[in-house]
Amino acid sequence: MLGNNGLILGVVSPSCPGGMARQFRVQVWNGETPSHWKLVGSFDNLDLASACAEREMLAGEQTRIVAYRSLPTAA
Repeated sequence: MLGNNGLILGVVSPSCPGGMARQFRVQVWNGETPSHWKLVGSFDNLDLASACAEREMLAGEQTRIVAYRSLPTAA
């Protein structure tokens, strides 16, 4: 499978039968939303998520990475 930039993408398996793939979500603090965190990106690789978080921190954002290792979905 090819991504938008022409790189070959690997297949990521779901976290459980019927579930979603494991992922790392990068979020920045946003006092205007009910949860106070806004999603910036979702990555299958911690290194990519860390690079995104670092860019956001350098831009002055309060940033966090949330690891979603088990993501069951509703039936």
